[in-house]
Amino acid sequence: MRIEDFQNLLKANRILASTLDLDKLLQIVLELAADVVQAEAGSVLILDDKTGELTFNITLGSQGKELKTIRLKVGEGIAGWVAKENRALIVNDPKNDARWTRKADDKTKFVTRSILCVPMVHQGKLLGVVQAINKKDPKGFTSEEQTILEAFAAQVAVAIQNASLFSSLRQEKEKVEMILSKMTEGAILTDGNGTILVCNPSAQMLLGLEDRGGASPCFWNLLESFQLTPPLEPLLSSPLELSLFEAKRVKGKSLILAGAIKKIFTDKNELSGTLTVLRDVTAEKKEERLKRDFLSLISHKLKTPLVAITGYTPLLIEDEDWKNLNPFFKKAIEAIHNQAIQLKGLVEKLIHFSLIEAEELVLLKKPHSPKKIFEEILKHSERHYSGQGIAIRVDASSLETLPDILIDETKFKEAVLGLIENGIKFNKNNEKKILLKGEKDKTSVLFFIQDNGLGIPPEESEKIFQKFYQIEESFTGQVQGAGLGLPMVKKYIEAHGGSVKLESKIGEGSTFILKLPI
Repeated sequence: MRIEDFQNLLKANRILASTLDLDKLLQIVLELAADVVQAEAGSVLILDDKTGELTFNITLGSQGKELKTIRLKVGEGIAGWVAKENRALIVNDPKNDARWTRKADDKTKFVTRSILCVPMVHQGKLLGVVQAINKKDPKGFTSEEQTILEAFAAQVAVAIQNASLFSSLRQEKEKVEMILSKMTEGAILTDGNGTILVCNPSAQMLLGLEDRGGASPCFWNLLESFQLTPPLEPLLSSPLELSLFEAKRVKGKSLILAGAIKKIFTDKNELSGTLTVLRDVTAEKKEERLKRDFLSLISHKLKTPLVAITGYTPLLIEDEDWKNLNPFFKKAIEAIHNQAIQLKGLVEKLIHFSLIEAEELVLLKKPHSPKKIFEEILKHSERHYSGQGIAIRVDASSLETLPDILIDETKFKEAVLGLIENGIKFNKNNEKKILLKGEKDKTSVLFFIQDNGLGIPPEESEKIFQKFYQIEESFTGQVQGAGLGLPMVKKYIEAHGGSVKLESKIGEGSTFILKLPI
């Protein structure tokens, strides 16, 4: 190759690298294809992945519209042969070559005297072909010019692939921006230092941001005007990829935001950024507080008459005249006493739950051995359910290798005991079985509370953690309860920075999985 040829290729390469717009790039390729080998004209045919056909999607001149209607199958014509064989071809007398097709000439009234056609290939994938048409030298195209056009086509293939990737990224970016702009929740994307990269209109409104240009603010600094639960530092230092938090505005009109921070890591497990979603829950919290206050008030009002009922009925039953009482009256007093005891337990549970909801849940966390904690839970359960045909077992071997967990012992035990009670209460089997075991992954310790009960339908898996919700009695049977047990378990575990998950199959029992950070 001559120095001039190298210079032409370098010039072409600089021009190809000047744009990432695919249509503009192909227009440039069309203009350069003829120049690099001193031909009268050039053409570019792109392979359509969907149809497997070659198309003239970019053309020059008044006959361009006609050329765009031509589609060549792989193997058809000179271009189709080159695409099929994936190698270059020189045809200096196309009229006498059986592979040539007159489609383009007939459409444009152009006379083809010679063709140099080479494939465009990127990483083994055929993108299309580049053609130089009618060599200005009457001798026709040479093998040296084939080498030049092949080098040019290799540059074109890279440029087309880059432009296609850029176009795809731009389209995806536009889709994401459209979705974010329509979201009612606030969405904030930051880099590893907290600098805001993307902030949708809802987030701007919730945070009081104004787009004034200049440097993007730091999201962590914006959160300083809010009281965060848990605080920001534990949130960012947590090994969990997804963390939930609540933000209350310190000054001005009341504003409460429920937030979720998703950490984004590089291949080297380094923090590259975060995605935070914010939702205004001010009205929900106000409604919850009203409900809670009402429940607390009613519960305390019910407690006074219940004290009288549960205080006097035992005196009546223990009185000397009890044995002389009419059997009907005996049965009535016993029913009043039993129902009052049940109602008292329900009221106490309501009061307990109201107190938990009303106050900030304070945890007295200390390191504890999972094996020791579960052995104590087992002893308590065996005493409580003794003689009731209930088999509770702890898989000690699965707990021995687990690291210590940082928990509030009382709250954690209450959560596990609540799940054991749930697994027994809603179990219709004559022999009720509960299995407790554990395991760990990279960042968490998992505890499994497994029963052999009815199982829970998949559509109920989220509802059962809602306050006062119970699955209909036709499925579970007549079971006393207020629907507060599982919501309390969820609240306790989430307060530890963990989560509760349900795995269940109808007729095969349920497994509740408690996940706590190491």
